[in-house]
Amino acid sequence: MKIIITEEQKKIIELMMEVESIEPSGKAVKNICDSERFCNAQGKITFGQLRALVEESRKKRLALFVGEGGFKATIRLIPWFIPQLIFAGVFGSAIRAINKIVRPTLEETSNYKTWWGKSVLRAFNIAEGELGIKDPLSKIFFISDGLMTMMEPKYKVQFARYISELASEMPDDEEVPEYFVENELRTWVNRKFLLNPPLPPKI
Repeated sequence: MKIIITEEQKKIIELMMEVESIEPSGKAVKNICDSERFCNAQGKITFGQLRALVEESRKKRLALFVGEGGFKATIRLIPWFIPQLIFAGVFGSAIRAINKIVRPTLEETSNYKTWWGKSVLRAFNIAEGELGIKDPLSKIFFISDGLMTMMEPKYKVQFARYISELASEMPDDEEVPEYFVENELRTWVNRKFLLNPPLPPKI
């Protein structure tokens, strides 16, 4: 029996092969591993502990990002108050200007994976005052996929506030069920972004 493959079927097969060759995000894998280690060390927790963890992480996150903002402001303002550093300020401004032009070229091609591409992006981050701070919220929420990594920082904060309010409505000594936070995240994302079809709960 001879099987005939149409052009449309051939395109679908080629597309599937391309999808299979997609590498997992290194950042997502690291976040999953970090949060899994944290949760394993923490063990089973109650709703009271969950609320306390979220609130503490929100405070820590605020302090870290305010500190990063202060650092960015300092490297831009110092040359105005210390004239001897005016050349360093001009040099930093030039690097930041180059960053706006070169970064898209690197990030939107495979060049960012090469050692020189990573080195250039790292140099740009330093000039911009980006300290590479790890979001504490990504660490405390054990999500077994990269959904939390994909979310913008402002949505992580909104979800953290939502979980904290949800935990405050439960008895403090009641144990948090398995996949509770993960399923609440999926429900929250479904409602927030009107996903169709919606993400199913984890069982």
